[in-house]
Amino acid sequence: MERIMHMKSRSTARILILMFTVALIIPTLSACGGSGGGVSVPAAVSYGAVDGYVYVPYGAAREAGAAVGYRPAASAAVEASCGGADRTASTNTSGYFKISSLPAGTCTVSVSITGYAVKRYQMTVSSGSTVRMGGADGITMTPGGGGGSITVGANVAGGVVVLDGETTNVTIPAGLSYTFEYVEPGVHTVCVELSGYDPAAVQSVTVTEDGAASVEFVLSPAGNGAPVADAGGDAKWFAGTRYEHDGWDGETNIFTPHEIEYTLDGSASSDPDNDTLTYHWEQTGGPDVELTDAEASRPVFVPTQSGTYIFSLKVSDGYKESEPDSVSIEISRVSGKLAFTSSITQIGWEIYTIKADGTELERLTENIYYDAGPKWSPDGDRLLYTTNPSHDGATYYVATMNEDGSGVNVLPLEGGGQDWSPDGTKILYRQKYNTVYQIYRADPDGNNPEILTTDGGEKLVSRYSYDGTKIVMTQEFGYDNYEIVVMDADGGNQTRLTDDDKVHAYGLWLPDGRILYTTSDWLGDKDILYVMNADGTGTEEWPIPDNVGYIYTPVVTDDGNFIFYTGDDDYLHVMYADGSTDLSLGIWGTKVDYHPGP
Repeated sequence: MERIMHMKSRSTARILILMFTVALIIPTLSACGGSGGGVSVPAAVSYGAVDGYVYVPYGAAREAGAAVGYRPAASAAVEASCGGADRTASTNTSGYFKISSLPAGTCTVSVSITGYAVKRYQMTVSSGSTVRMGGADGITMTPGGGGGSITVGANVAGGVVVLDGETTNVTIPAGLSYTFEYVEPGVHTVCVELSGYDPAAVQSVTVTEDGAASVEFVLSPAGNGAPVADAGGDAKWFAGTRYEHDGWDGETNIFTPHEIEYTLDGSASSDPDNDTLTYHWEQTGGPDVELTDAEASRPVFVPTQSGTYIFSLKVSDGYKESEPDSVSIEISRVSGKLAFTSSITQIGWEIYTIKADGTELERLTENIYYDAGPKWSPDGDRLLYTTNPSHDGATYYVATMNEDGSGVNVLPLEGGGQDWSPDGTKILYRQKYNTVYQIYRADPDGNNPEILTTDGGEKLVSRYSYDGTKIVMTQEFGYDNYEIVVMDADGGNQTRLTDDDKVHAYGLWLPDGRILYTTSDWLGDKDILYVMNADGTGTEEWPIPDNVGYIYTPVVTDDGNFIFYTGDDDYLHVMYADGSTDLSLGIWGTKVDYHPGP
């Protein structure tokens, strides 16, 4: 009975609890008989997630991606705040993060890395889905402290850029350059790698705050040989003026002056793979000049003064650049002045003067008859010459005039003027004696004439030695046989120096006391220069440039460095006395004489 009563008691308690619980959930009726507010049941909460990738730019101070020019950022802090719920996460080594269990709705997400500006996003989180932040390019961080940039250029597209030893995801685009933004200030190393091409040498570049640095790479196919630059051989040339014959104007021939140019020549440069070459010239020494085209194989420059001009040439095959090759050009602007005979007017032979550098061309005589063979006085103030005032082509006289053509004085001496004595007190001339031209001397005004030679054989050209004690002349000894003869200034001690049945002519004294003269096999044949001692010993051929042929009436400058003469083109020429270089002045002239000036 007692047990039964206990069981009843437990049942009664359960019933009471059940009734109480039911009472709690039964809605309360309103006073108006309608349904009351009762007890509400909270709605079920839904959740979503956000994820993404965080990247920092290459060259920034972070450890090592989808975004070109950026790399994954590990350990970036990500915070999400949604509906009062706060969640955090960090990126992994791939820069990836994910935050789950975020209440659906609007969320604020921030990404932060020390040294970078914080990125904040307003996101809508949907139930049961994950929202990707930053889209396909991910979240790219910007350094908060600023920085500079590096533009990397290359000659071919497709190469991978390696920055500070790290292979980036940047390849050189079709535009052949890419710029890395937000690069930390300091020194960075850069190179470019491309399959099938030789590795490019690593280059260092310095980046400054807000500065823009750049670096260029030339990649060459694997096995491509480097080109070889050839700037040509060292040479000698001239500064000054030369002339171009521009025709006849009805009264005279027109000779137009032009500055003397020099053409550099790198056309012998080569490439082992026969690639097309580009050229780059640079002046490295001497007076400054401007090249017509520093990227041409044969650029031109105009030298204006004496000096040694040095140029360096590099060539490129589009992949590799050659080692530089240098060339030196020794330029001389010859000082002094010339007097010569020319038929520029084609009316008669006239006398002209010109500076030894080709400038200041002047016509001194304006006759329709013969004026020729000018010779400078020692002081350079007057000229001795031959004239034919009667215009009969038969009777010639010795004459003098001032250097500007004034003060003409036809002397009472028939024949042709030859030379002045070094002290200016005597003149040499040739005149017929018993139908044969002999050598005479007289005072410069024509007084006190005296014959110096009387033996047989025409005497042609005669010149005083530098000290005035000797005379060298050409004498005829037979058909096509002209020999060099020397004698004392008074005509004594005549000595024949050549004797080989050839044509030896135009003997003249050199500053060192030797005699320079021309030799040919017969009259009209090619003249070759020879030199010998004053006694006829030590004969040797004088060096001349390969392109020089006929040499007529040569004259040597007083310093012995240059020879002026008439070539087989009838133009005045000047060449270095060492035979290295010859230049045509481009103007008709013969029987030239030189004076050192002024």
